[in-house]
Amino acid sequence: MGTATADPTLATLATAKAGKSQRRLAGLVSLAFGAVTLALLPFASRPMPPMPGFVPVYQSALIVVYGLTTYLFLTQYRRTRSASLLVLGTGSLYVTLAVLLQLLSFPNVLAQGRILGSGPDTTTWLWTFWHLGPPLFALPYAIMEGDGRNRTVPPARAGRVGLLAMAGTVTAAAATAVVVTRYVLLLPKSVEGDDYWLLTTSGIGPIVVALTVLALAVLCWTTRLRTVLQLWLAVSLLLLVFDNIVTLSGAARGTVGWFAGRLEALIAGLILLGVYLREVDFLYARAETAAGEREARRAELQLARDNLALALEAAEMGDWELDLRTGASRRTPRHDAIFGYRAPVETWGVETFLKHVVPEDRAMARAALEGATGTERFDLQCRIKRADDGATRWVAVRGKAYLDGAGAVRTIASIVMDTTRQHEAEERLNQAQKMEAIGQLTGGVAHDFNNLLTIIVGNLDMIVRKPDNAQRVERLATSAMTAAKRGAEVTEKLLSFSRRQVLRPETVNPNRLLKDFQALLRRAVGETIEVRLDLDASLDPVRLDPGQFESAVLNLAVNARDAMPGGGTLTVRTCNAHLDAHEIADRPDLRPGAYVLVAVSDTGHGMDAATVARAFEPFFTTKDVGRGTGLGLSQVYGFVRQAGGHAQIKSEAGRGTSIELYLPRSAEKVVESRPDGPLPLRRAASGEVVLVVEDEPAVLEMAVESLGELGYRTLTATHAAQALERLRGPERIDILFSDVVMPGGMNGVQLSVEARRLRPGLRVLLTSGYTGTALDEQGVPADLPLLSKPYQRDELANKIRIVLG
Repeated sequence: MGTATADPTLATLATAKAGKSQRRLAGLVSLAFGAVTLALLPFASRPMPPMPGFVPVYQSALIVVYGLTTYLFLTQYRRTRSASLLVLGTGSLYVTLAVLLQLLSFPNVLAQGRILGSGPDTTTWLWTFWHLGPPLFALPYAIMEGDGRNRTVPPARAGRVGLLAMAGTVTAAAATAVVVTRYVLLLPKSVEGDDYWLLTTSGIGPIVVALTVLALAVLCWTTRLRTVLQLWLAVSLLLLVFDNIVTLSGAARGTVGWFAGRLEALIAGLILLGVYLREVDFLYARAETAAGEREARRAELQLARDNLALALEAAEMGDWELDLRTGASRRTPRHDAIFGYRAPVETWGVETFLKHVVPEDRAMARAALEGATGTERFDLQCRIKRADDGATRWVAVRGKAYLDGAGAVRTIASIVMDTTRQHEAEERLNQAQKMEAIGQLTGGVAHDFNNLLTIIVGNLDMIVRKPDNAQRVERLATSAMTAAKRGAEVTEKLLSFSRRQVLRPETVNPNRLLKDFQALLRRAVGETIEVRLDLDASLDPVRLDPGQFESAVLNLAVNARDAMPGGGTLTVRTCNAHLDAHEIADRPDLRPGAYVLVAVSDTGHGMDAATVARAFEPFFTTKDVGRGTGLGLSQVYGFVRQAGGHAQIKSEAGRGTSIELYLPRSAEKVVESRPDGPLPLRRAASGEVVLVVEDEPAVLEMAVESLGELGYRTLTATHAAQALERLRGPERIDILFSDVVMPGGMNGVQLSVEARRLRPGLRVLLTSGYTGTALDEQGVPADLPLLSKPYQRDELANKIRIVLG
């Protein structure tokens, strides 16, 4: 389907380079005629025996030679539109007409007496004018070809310019005839009877020789005789110089010099004609060779097509080719069978294909086909409905669009393959992998939580059995609280890995977060590790949850610390970056474009390729038992994925590790700095009433107890309907504190909307440990504060302070 890249124009006499053999032959011809001319000069004035009929035969031969040469030059001009060839063609035409006029001036050749002119002066001056023709037209040709540029006439004007040039040449020849007949007495005398010694003594003959020599010198100097035409044109001009010298030396008609000059002039014309005829033979041979090669290629192409059709049939692929200009299409029977047709359909275009695509995939399929205008290639996987049984099948369409000169799609060619079985196999494999991952995840969670619950349950049991020792109770309760916090951290990491935690994204500058965070970072890694911040001052903003970002960096720093037990350097680098399509080929959810890179690098022991491949897996760890949950890097990975970014690890054993986080650049304005330090604990100021909505009794009791300690009065409800009844009543309610996930068909977000409709000034605070299955893709609205479970009393107090302003 591709266009040929080779130049379709064959090299001709005017453009073919003159090789060494051509130059040697031209040199031998020039030397031979030069030697003959020199040898004949002593005998040039001797008379020759009479040769009746020589003049008409010679002149006729000359007319035929130059006439054919004119035809060849002008024919090549018509094909190539070369201005320099047009100059040579019109020059050859002028010489042809001048020789014809000279023939008409000879007495008793074509008629009694002279048809043109009244004496030998006309004949001699016509000889002079036709000998002036070749050098006068060779000079502009040499000048035009001197710089090697190809001067062509525009196609629309080529025919008109050619006709005008020929008309001008005929007019010049006619003017020459008028001058040498009517005004010949005004021209210098150049002949007395058959003696034309006056041609030399008057200076006319030497001028012709000098002009020819000048044209030959300019041609050799400017063109360096690069092409075959330039080389043999120079030989032709040299023979005309020899013709002039020997003819002028003969000084009379019928002498050896006169006869030799006539032959050299004829051979000078025959040289170009002979070279052209040799070129015709050469081109004919090339045409035969090309025809044979074309036939061989056609056979090879047919064999390749047959092999391709066999391969496509064996691979159960269909072939489709569509000409968008004519609507004509070519398809294999397998193509139509994939779409559910027992017999080939008459026509098949883009719209026919799109009608088979299921509505959910149609926009994607159209975009892929239309997007081929810029990329030329397209790769599409979509679902279709078969025509016979209406079954839904997966198909893969891979092809290429061929563009015309204007950049519009001219033709598309593609292969179509039914990939339904492949998709079903992939689904089964994915399901099996999911079940294996769930088993691994369940085992890891059970192991960690059983340890934590052992601590909590055991400590609480000891407190219940002996509650009278306050110091002992405090110690056991503190231990249980620590275990509970570790459990909360594990849950948070699980949600982060699964990208189900509720994020509160802000548009921030990561540099500011890292600068505010570096003191904690230094304490986390210890004094044996040097912390370096390499921050790009022109860093673009990003939109993310600041707390999750800081947690991710802290996780990476702790991992780096453990990889450098003897100390080292931890470097946090930021810069603007760009991800290309090939860098994220395995991430179809990402788009190429501008990102912000945050890289955390260490000088530790590094990881081998097998460890790098599994580093982001949950519960995978290389640390000793009890020293890590294996959720640190998976939490980082989940946070970056949920932020719309990309994470990758670069590491070699013994050469350190660099974990790169690519976060999408944000076009929004950076938010103002967050207040430093913890907010002071807020207690109820004027008896505010909080409506607590929670379906878990123990959690409800804990929330009521915490609010009571803070001085708030509380009302309770176990589901949304009961809460709405309270809101419709006359009781004072300042804050709605509701769980997000509740039974009864209405979640906390929906309850808050209805509550604000009933009481427009009502403040709302939501709480949840996980919202993924309860809400749609929008999640919790940004204007609703959210307190994550589990929470302590002080965290609840701070959130209420924010809610109440």
